[in-house]
Amino acid sequence: MSFKEAYRQWNETVTPGRELTDRLLQKAAARNGRPAGRMRRKAAARTGRQTTRLWHRTAIAAVLLCAVLSCSMPVLAAHVEPVYQFLYLLSPKAAQYFMPVRMSSEDQGIRMEVVSAYVHEDTAEIYITMEDLEGDRIDETTDLFDSYSIHRPFGAVGTCERAGYDAESGKVSFLITLKERSDDWKEHPIRGDKVTFSVQEFLSHKAAYEAVAIPLDLAEVPEEPVTEEAELRGCGGAYEAYGIGDTADVLRSNASVDLLPDGSVTLTAWGYRDGLLHIQTAFGDTREHDNHGYLWLENADGKKDAAYSLSFMNGEDPDHPVSYTEEVFDISAEDLAEYTLYGHYVISGQKTEGSWSVTFPLE
Repeated sequence: MSFKEAYRQWNETVTPGRELTDRLLQKAAARNGRPAGRMRRKAAARTGRQTTRLWHRTAIAAVLLCAVLSCSMPVLAAHVEPVYQFLYLLSPKAAQYFMPVRMSSEDQGIRMEVVSAYVHEDTAEIYITMEDLEGDRIDETTDLFDSYSIHRPFGAVGTCERAGYDAESGKVSFLITLKERSDDWKEHPIRGDKVTFSVQEFLSHKAAYEAVAIPLDLAEVPEEPVTEEAELRGCGGAYEAYGIGDTADVLRSNASVDLLPDGSVTLTAWGYRDGLLHIQTAFGDTREHDNHGYLWLENADGKKDAAYSLSFMNGEDPDHPVSYTEEVFDISAEDLAEYTLYGHYVISGQKTEGSWSVTFPLE
């Protein structure tokens, strides 16, 4: 065995101690999660404490950098996640500097690969592809389900959207767009910096159901149904005009009418409150899928959309909470008889979990 080969094998066995990395991460988490109230001090005392905290952060960063610099690149690459996450917390620029370039990543039989990166002025556009090497989990509906993360050494707004699907190769492509938030790019251009893009899961094989007739007798909508207070996850439409805040009174679920053949969406409550028509549907556990949709009323003269909508979850089963949407129509009971209720829904068919990460220079 040559000296070069023996050195390489010995070097790859050198790893940062787990106790050291765990201790550093715990210290970082403790400092990052300190309650804001404890930070309120008199000006002089606060200045002294800030200096002390800065010294501690600098000292920890120096220790970590020494550990990183004392390890060769193969060791860093093999144990990059705990070191990387902590270093990124302290200095995104330093973290990205030490990340090795990795243009493709494979896990669970799925390959993610960087195709191209284009930088112009303050914007970077990167194309990546994903393909299934073992089956057909990738298709034209593949969605990253907001599970991706973009680590970069500069301040920027980052987005990712599906760009296309090639049926012949079975590859789906995504466009990552990074746009700097200031004019710093003029003095410090982003060209040459490294970016890390990671994905933890994706959805595929989605089915769309359009203009689904909702089996609800609009002539028999009850008045003043039972309600309960709910903490809202989101709102849509002109909810502010109706005085909706962080919480709202919503209908208490008292039914379960399947709206789709697979039972993935159900009608759970309906009724008139304060002259407004409320219709509530359940979409299951949206942490496991991305089932979504909306309702509208339609008559001979056209369509009428909901005035606003509310999204909330129940807390009966914390491990599998059910997501609800309540849509509110500003329409009188007399006019309602002329309408038919319809829905549009998109249902996720398959969820694939894994760990894919690529690091690439902006060239």
